[in-house]
Formats: sequence, structure tokens, C-alpha cells
Amino acid sequence: MFLLTALGLLLAGCQKAPPADGPIELVFWHGANPQANRIVLEGLVERFNRRHPDIHVRAVDAGQPDQQIPKILAAVIGGSPPDLLWYNATLTGQLVKADAIVPLDAYLAREPVLGQVFPNLLPATRYRGQTWSLPFDTNNLAVFYNKRLFAAAGIKTFPRTWEAFFDLARKLTVDQNGDGRPERYGFRLPLGKGEWTVFNWLAWYWGAGGELLKQGKPQIASGAGVAALTYWQRFLDPSRPAASLSQPEQGYLFDDFFAGRVAMQVSGPWTLRELAQNQMSYGIFPLPQGAVAATSIGGEQLFLMRTSARREQASWQFAKYILSTEFQSAWATGTGYLPVTIEAARSPSYRAFLKRNPQLQVFLDQLPHGHNRPLDPTYPQISDALGQAVEQALQHVRTPAQALEAAQREAELIVRTQPGDTGF
Repeated sequence: MFLLTALGLLLAGCQKAPPADGPIELVFWHGANPQANRIVLEGLVERFNRRHPDIHVRAVDAGQPDQQIPKILAAVIGGSPPDLLWYNATLTGQLVKADAIVPLDAYLAREPVLGQVFPNLLPATRYRGQTWSLPFDTNNLAVFYNKRLFAAAGIKTFPRTWEAFFDLARKLTVDQNGDGRPERYGFRLPLGKGEWTVFNWLAWYWGAGGELLKQGKPQIASGAGVAALTYWQRFLDPSRPAASLSQPEQGYLFDDFFAGRVAMQVSGPWTLRELAQNQMSYGIFPLPQGAVAATSIGGEQLFLMRTSARREQASWQFAKYILSTEFQSAWATGTGYLPVTIEAARSPSYRAFLKRNPQLQVFLDQLPHGHNRPLDPTYPQISDALGQAVEQALQHVRTPAQALEAAQREAELIVRTQPGDTGF
């Protein structure tokens, strides 16, 4: 706590308040990556600044998500938060609990800018009956596949069900010398207990019909949880594997996919630029369906931090700008993120971009089936417990049921020790 307070005070000393009667400078913390995306964002911020001579938004790269949280908490505790924060929705509950962000309902009552947002992105904006953020961008997960390997195996259709997907992954796994260690695997599963693994696994959990928190109570060891984790473990059958594990906490890397050692891997539209740079012949198809069609929704929200009435009003002007068709279409075409508004998705510039990058249509089509991670302040701890369970099952330390039951007990303890923080 002392360290966070000291860091917050240090940050406060680095920020100079503008004169009350002059142009106001707003500090906007973001984590846009890679560098090409940062350049696109900085260009759009400057476009806003040119049109608003009384407001100047200064975009500051705050680092990767796991690096940002200590900075954010330190700045809040030290009384020196940024004016605007770009982060994913899972931080909402913690920010509300810290009284660090501004509820947006009063602004939205006057200017209902959420009316054009895709409906299933709206749950990520609301917590405990109030609106706390605006969608900045969005994405979801689908299956990337190596076209060359599919053609060589004579595969012309995509699997629609879990069972068909498993059979395909097994077919694409090749052990040429018969030593029991395939030179190529049909599928890649993420190893590690971090958020990337959890974010991936939850897509299958939701596909099994699961609901992570129900009336504030964890549902980790439910039938859906056991079904989804058992399914993942099946791919790692030592006698006849259909998938390989990534290096710990590196399940998002595509090195083995590029090298042809993995035929299929789950990721999101942010991967398209890297694939293009590697001149990879690839395709994309939706996640196979379990009990229901599902995917995990990612992306970032824009939060207005509690500062002063004048600064918050200026921040709202920028917040409205990020939901404009101009911004959304430019950001989406420049980065590969999906636009968050229906109007931007239908704009001529985005439709032309989609024609040049037809693979993105898979992610747009999946949006109605997407699920958001809980906004509750307990979610990061619950995610840790869930990540440990997934890792234990994939490494055959515990059965899926045993691992999830242990995570369930831990999650219930987390919820019980934080009364009043688990409502929606």
C-alpha cells in the first residue's frame, strides 16, 4: 500500500494542471499495440485535437495490460489518475469499488450515443445498474488454419461441432517416424494459468452452456465446466494426441503455426497483420459449436476517471468522438479490430476494407454469440483460480472435475470474504 501511494504521489508531481481559463489538457492512458496500432491511435487523437482547440488530448502508452494495473491503482490512490483510460471491461468492478470512474448515465440521457452499439457489447458497459464505460473496440476468438496443410489432407469443409473438430485435429496430427512424438499437431492449446488461457477456455465453457457467475455465485465446477475442460484434456491423450501445448503463458504466439508444426490455432483479428507480414496462406472459421454457439469477446472500454467537473465534461467530448462512425471505421480499418457500432460496420470505408480482408467476416458473424467476462471486482481472483484448474488438467496433475472443484471452493471463499461486491 505504501509503495502504491508513493508511486501515485510521484505521478501526481509529474502532471501539471492547466490554467482554469485556458485550453484543457486531458491525459489518455492506453495500451495500444503493436506500434502500428499506436500510430493509428495517435493520428486519430490529433484529428480530435485539431477540431477542438479548447481541448488537447495527450495519448500516453501505459504498457501491456498486466503492467498497467499497478500504475492505474497507484495513480488513483495518489490522487493523480489520467482523465481517460483505455482498458478491458474486467477492471470495471475494481474501479467502481475504488470510486475511481464516473458513471455515464447522466451524459447518456442527454446524448444516447450507445444506440448504435452492437447489443451484445452493452453488458460490458454496465455494472450494478449503471453505465461505467463506452466500448472502444472489440474482437473475439475463432480458429485460424493452415490452408496448405488442409489442402494436402484433402479437407474442404470446416468442422461445425466439437466432435468433428476433435476428429479433424487428430487427422492433422502426424507422427512420420512412429516415435510417438508427432512432428505436426492438429491443434495448439495454451499452457499457463494467466488470462490468455482463461479467455480462450471460457469460449468453450460458454459453448458448453456455462455461466461463470450466477446471481453472484461461481459456477466453475458445473457440468459445463467439466465438459469443456474434459474436452480440452482429450486433445492431450498421451497414446494418441491431437494437440500440443504452448510454452507457459505464450499461447498467443504463432511461431509453430508459421513453421507448419501446428495446423490450427485459436486467436483473434489482431493476428491478421502478423500473418500478412509472414505471407502465411491461412484461413479462419468459427469456433465449433458445443451445446450452443459461443465465443469470448475481447477488446477495450473507455473509462472517464474522476477528476473535476470541467475535466470530465471535456473527457465526455472525446468519449463521444470514439463512438463516431469516422473514428470507429478508421480505427477498425487501421488495426483489424472490429468496429463497435452497426453504422461503422456498414460504412463504405469499412465495407471496402472487409472486401480486401474477407476473413474478418467470421468475427463479425460471431459477435451475436459472444460472451463478456464478468465485471465483478472478484473476477481477477476467480480467473486466477480458474487458470490454475485449467493448467492442472492439461498437465494431468488432476482430473478436470478435481481441478474445477478445487477452483470452485477457492472462488466461493473469494466471494464470501468480499460481501457486497458480487452483485450485478
